[in-house]
Amino acid sequence: MTAVAIAIGAGVAIAIVAAVIVARRQATSQDALAPEAPVGTRLRPSVAQFHVEGDTATVSYDVPLPAGAVDEHLRELLLHDAAQVVREKSAAGLPIDQVERVRANGVRDGAYVEAGVLDLREPGVIPEVAAPELVPHASVAGYDPLAHIGEQEFDVHPGIAVPRPEEGLEPFAASLQLSSGIESSLRAAGIDPATVSLEELTLGLLALGGYTVAPIRGGTGSVVQYLARKGSEENLVEVLPHAPGEHPELSDQALNEFGVAFAQTNPTRAMLVTDKFGPYGIYERERRNPKCRFITRERLQPFVDGFALQ
Repeated sequence: MTAVAIAIGAGVAIAIVAAVIVARRQATSQDALAPEAPVGTRLRPSVAQFHVEGDTATVSYDVPLPAGAVDEHLRELLLHDAAQVVREKSAAGLPIDQVERVRANGVRDGAYVEAGVLDLREPGVIPEVAAPELVPHASVAGYDPLAHIGEQEFDVHPGIAVPRPEEGLEPFAASLQLSSGIESSLRAAGIDPATVSLEELTLGLLALGGYTVAPIRGGTGSVVQYLARKGSEENLVEVLPHAPGEHPELSDQALNEFGVAFAQTNPTRAMLVTDKFGPYGIYERERRNPKCRFITRERLQPFVDGFALQ
């Protein structure tokens, strides 16, 4: 795969995450069950500021940076895009003959800070910068991580102690371990892994898997549903986050409503993602209908790992 193809692939993944999340946040309609039109894609992380001062061109992004050192994947991704921004400004007539370096900034603690610097070998000449491959197995025909997850054998943990509602649940993200590729992609899409919501994480993973995602109108309470398409495969994905004060275990009502949604949609497969604990009954439901999978709190880590770079 060429560097250009890799860069485009990484950009598409970032674009899908950002665009779908923005569309979901703006959606207020509770119409009858029907898929919305797929949102448009933007092939770049979001540029907040651009300026040239002396011999340095600085591109600032709305990308949350981690504390400490910036991961190599994220730094290379931002430098690749920053070089492209300067190249486009030059094509539009901005004089850059004096520019000797390009600086890419991200956000940390509410302020823009340096993520990386590209020193130019020749002033005013912007080189081609290869971006890291942030889309797992993008060049592999038939790659489908949801199918992989659907075939995965999850451990049975009938003895897990479920806390009482008044005890609350630890934020799910606190116990997740993300590969550097996944973490960098989430950050490049404007998502901070330290504060990521369950919906944002799910959409981010779907984008990394190369799926075209469209929200479904309808649902009740905090339930959100999406159709994730890739090739001829159509996946119903429901996200059900735990809310403070709720029972920390997935209820029979939620399981039944998910079954109704599956029957109405008739997808290739369906997946309910939640940070609630899973009741033992989900194993019987999965046995009866192998097309349905329940990604509960104790299954979130292997779910994430299924999308990781290999």
